Amino acid sequence: MFGRLAESNAMAQIMYGLALRHGWGIPPDPPLAITYLSQAASNSAAVETAALSSGMKKGGAAKGELVLAIYELANSFRHGWGVEKDPVAARSYYETAANLGDTDAMNEVARCYEEGFGGKKDRFMAAKYYRLAEQNGNKTLGNSWIWKDKYTPKE
Repeated sequence: MFGRLAESNAMAQIMYGLALRHGWGIPPDPPLAITYLSQAASNSAAVETAALSSGMKKGGAAKGELVLAIYELANSFRHGWGVEKDPVAARSYYETAANLGDTDAMNEVARCYEEGFGGKKDRFMAAKYYRLAEQNGNKTLGNSWIWKDKYTPKE
């Protein structure tokens, strides 16, 4: 069903991409999954651009689909699902989704910074994103260190 809808609907493209990536009800085809996830991100971005150019003060017409597609592309690059593993791309996609408000992506990019996945370790940036996730309702247990003064931004 998602395959038929995926020609024109960003959410269907995401769901079909995930089904292809994991083999949910269809034979797995991770490279084709990347194609659908990328199309979903592109189509959602186009909807957002059209909404903003038509006078919307803020986006939102397809923000959920855009963020989800970006987050799932990050997961694909992190794990090598349908593409070569690319830690730098994974961290970049996670950070983009985090900056668009996805709390799961906030935790993932924080972990990337904390562990040095896709770039240098940076506990200050890790604390920033863990704090942001927590402030938006997605707390990770065992992260009390993020509230230490040395990780508080200087204003």
